[in-house]
Amino acid sequence: MKRLELIEQLEAVQENIEAVQKQLAEKIPTYYNIFGKVSKWEHILGIRIKALAYWKRRFNRILLKLVYKL
Repeated sequence: MKRLELIEQLEAVQENIEAVQKQLAEKIPTYYNIFGKVSKWEHILGIRIKALAYWKRRFNRILLKLVYKL
């Protein structure tokens, strides 16, 4: 891959990281509290935490490729 393609991939992954971080910062919606589905919200939160970890790992892998291309 060319250096520019790797930089573009890094930008896209960074956008995904920021989006997932915004989702994690959300408070629990009233729907889940009213209907007693807090465990479902916690499940969704767990998935988002794993997604954030995935995007960070991918970011680091691309960054390593970019460093080696210098």
